[in-house]
Amino acid sequence: MNPGESKPDVMDSKGRKISLGAILGKGGEGTVYEVRHSADTAAKVYHGPLSADRRAKIQAMVNIRTEGLGTVAAWPLDLLALRESRQAIGLLMPKVANKKNIHHVYGPKSRLKDFPKADWRFLIRTAANVARAFVGVHEAKCVIGDVNHGSIMVAEDATVSLIDCDSFQVGTPGRQFLCDVGVETFTPPELQGKPFRGAVRTPNFDNFGLAVMVFHLLFMGRHPFAGRFFGVGEMPIAKAIKECRFPYSAQHLAMQMEQPPGTPPLSFTGNEIAQLFEKAFSRPTIMGGRPLAREWVSALVALEKSTKQCGISRSHWYPSHLAACPWCRMESLGANPLFPFVMPAGVPGGGVDVEGLWRMLQALENPGPAPSIESPIVPPSAEAVKVAGAIRVAQPVAAAVGFCVFVAGVAFKPALFWLFGIGAFLTYIVTLNAFSRDSGIERFRKLQSEAEAAVEGVRPEWERRAGGQLFHEAKARFINLKAEFDDIPKRRFGALEALKAVQRKQQLNNFLAKFEIEDAQIEGIGPARKRLLESYGIEAADDVVASRLQSVPGFGNIMIGRLVGWRLSIERKFVFDSTRTIDPRDIAKVEQKIQALRSELQNSLKTVHEEVMKVHAEISATRRAMRPKLEQLANALGQARADYNWVKAI
Repeated sequence: MNPGESKPDVMDSKGRKISLGAILGKGGEGTVYEVRHSADTAAKVYHGPLSADRRAKIQAMVNIRTEGLGTVAAWPLDLLALRESRQAIGLLMPKVANKKNIHHVYGPKSRLKDFPKADWRFLIRTAANVARAFVGVHEAKCVIGDVNHGSIMVAEDATVSLIDCDSFQVGTPGRQFLCDVGVETFTPPELQGKPFRGAVRTPNFDNFGLAVMVFHLLFMGRHPFAGRFFGVGEMPIAKAIKECRFPYSAQHLAMQMEQPPGTPPLSFTGNEIAQLFEKAFSRPTIMGGRPLAREWVSALVALEKSTKQCGISRSHWYPSHLAACPWCRMESLGANPLFPFVMPAGVPGGGVDVEGLWRMLQALENPGPAPSIESPIVPPSAEAVKVAGAIRVAQPVAAAVGFCVFVAGVAFKPALFWLFGIGAFLTYIVTLNAFSRDSGIERFRKLQSEAEAAVEGVRPEWERRAGGQLFHEAKARFINLKAEFDDIPKRRFGALEALKAVQRKQQLNNFLAKFEIEDAQIEGIGPARKRLLESYGIEAADDVVASRLQSVPGFGNIMIGRLVGWRLSIERKFVFDSTRTIDPRDIAKVEQKIQALRSELQNSLKTVHEEVMKVHAEISATRRAMRPKLEQLANALGQARADYNWVKAI
C-alpha cells in the first residue's frame, strides 16, 4: 500500500467489520496489519482477491485448527473478505509479537545484538522448541513444506512460532492442498531441482528441513552441506544436498568432502545427536525413515541437561563429555565472538540467582490493604437500660416539684403568678438535670468519647503495619533494580560499541560489521551462497576479505569481485573520526565497570528481596497480633455508642 492509500474495508466470515491498524510487514503475497481492538490478532490482506483454491485451503485450515496448533503457529483464525464485494481477500491470524527471525538466533553477530543473554543452552532449547512445533503440525496431518529461516520466529525465552502457515500442505478427508514453494538450502535431495508446484510432500520431507535448522542452531549458523569438495568441479550446497554429500559425516572421505576449517566435528554433540544427523542426511532415508521431530525433542532435551560451563570463558557452555571447550578453539582460530560476555566466577555478587529471587516474590500472596475492623451494632447494656428507666422516673418527679413551687407562690402572692410560673419551670429543669447527672448520662457520653479515641489511636498504626503499602513499595524497588540488572547486557554492548577505534582500520571494521550479508542484495549471491559464506564464518562486510573468500568453495574471481565491490560500496559511506581513540585498557575499564555494576545490583537485589520477604512476614504477624486488640476496642466502641444513644434518647 502506497503512502496515503486507504486501508481495505474488510469483514470476517460472519460479516463483522474488521478495523485494520498499523502495517506490521509486507511481502510478495500481501500486507500484514494490526487489528484494532484486538492486541492478539493480525490480518493478512493479499494483493488481490483469493482464488477459489486458496480460499478453500484457508477455510480448511480454520476448520482443523486446534489449541495445539495455535500454540506453535500463527494458524489462520478466519477468512477476510471485502465488505463491498464480499470477495475473499485475506485471513485473520494470531499476532506474533516480540519475536525475531530465527536467523538472528543462530547468526553469532546478530545473536550478540538481538539475544544478548543467549548461550549455547539457549540455542539447544530453541532447537527443541522448533522440533516441538513440527510435532504439532505433523499431528494435525499437515506438512510445512517450505521450511526456511524466514518462517520461524523466536522469543527471548526461546519459544517459537511458525508463520506463513497458509503455504503449508494441508490434508483433509476430501482434498489435499499442496505447498508450491520452497527454499533449496532446506529442500531434501528427492526434491532438489524439481518443481515444487504439484509435489505431494510427506513429513519425511519436513524432517530433512528440521535437521538442517537444528544443525544451524548447534553449529553457529553453519549449513550442514557447506564444505570443501576435493573432487572435480564445484559443489554448491544444492548439489551437495542432492548427492547426499554431508561433509561432517563419518563417511565424508568417501563423499570427497571435508567440513569447513575451525568448525567442531559432528561427534562433539554426542553420539545420539550425531547419529540423528547422520541418519537425517543419508541416502537410505530418502524413501522414509529420517528422524522424527519427537526424536529430536528427546535428544535435544538430554543434550541441554548434559552441558557444562567453560572454566575459561563463562559464557561458553558445551557437552560435558568433551575435555575442552569447542567454542574457545573456534574463537582462537579467528571466529567472530560467539557468545556474550559473562562475569567471571568469584566476583562479589556472582552467586545471586536473581531470577530465583524474582520467582519467590511472584509467589507471595498480595496482602492488599489492612482489613477493615468495624464496630458491631449491639443492644444497650443492662446498666444503660437501668439508667434510662431512672430518667423516665425523674421526669414526673421534677414536674411535681415545679408545680408545687408554682402553687405555693400564687397562694402567697397572686399578682406575681407569672414570676412564680417561671420559677416553677426553672425548678423543673434544675431538678431533672440534677437527677440526670446522678443517673450517669454524662458518664455514658464520656465512655463513648474515650472508646472513639482508643480506636482512632491505634487505627493509623494498624493501617500502616497491617496494610500492603510497605510491601508494594519494597517490591517496586526490587522490580526497578531487576530492570536495571536485566539491561546490563545491552548496556555493556552499547558501552563497547561506543569505544571506537583509534586507527582507521579498527573504526572501519566496526562500521562494516553492521552490514550483514544476509540482508544484502548482491548479484549472484543468493540464499544458498549466503549459507555457504556463513558456514565459513563470513557474516558481514568486515568479514569480506579476498584471502578469506578464496578458501570458500565455489567462489572464484567473479563472485569474490562482487562481494568485494559490495564491501567497497559500503566503505565509501564510512567517515573516519580522528578524534576518537581507544585503548585495551579502556575496554578493560568497561568490563570492570560492568562487573562492578552487576555485583552492586545483585547485592542490592538480594538486600531488597530480604526486605520484601521481611515486610510480607511482618504484615502477617501484625495482623495476627493486633487484630484481637483492635476487635476488642471496636466492640467496646460499639457498646459505648449503643449505651449513650439509648440513654440520651430519653
